[in-house]
Order: sequence, then C-alpha cells, then structure tokens
Amino acid sequence: IPDIPHGTSFVMAVELTASGPRMSSLMVYGQSANHASPHHHDQAHLYVEKKWVSGRFSEQEIARDPNLKVSYVR
Repeated sequence: IPDIPHGTSFVMAVELTASGPRMSSLMVYGQSANHASPHHHDQAHLYVEKKWVSGRFSEQEIARDPNLKVSYVR
C-alpha cells in the first residue's frame, strides 16, 4: 500500500433495534482534503461535538426529511 499523506475516512455506526435499524455517520476528517479549505476539518468538529448525521432507512423516514429533493429521470 502506498503512503497516503492525507484523506478522509467515512465512519458509520448502525444499531439494530426492534423498530428497525438506526444509522449515524460522518467523515472523520472533513469534506475536503485541501488543508487550505474551510471544509478540511468541518466533520472532525461534528465528531468531537457528537453531532453525527442520522441515516434514513424506511420510506417514511426519507419522506420526513426536510431537505428531501425528488428528481424524476425519464
């Protein structure tokens, strides 16, 4: 494996509950590998503050997402 000087790591935690799976995720370092970018450590701050992103599994959970955008491809 070559030496990798930088990068991002996706972390996902899944809990299997009686009502279905619950998932949280984030990118440990940030959304940019560029050290000069303001997004280089943004996800790391979320990790420290325990503000993981919640995943959606069921159609009901997906439909309740206030950021949902639907596109139809013909």
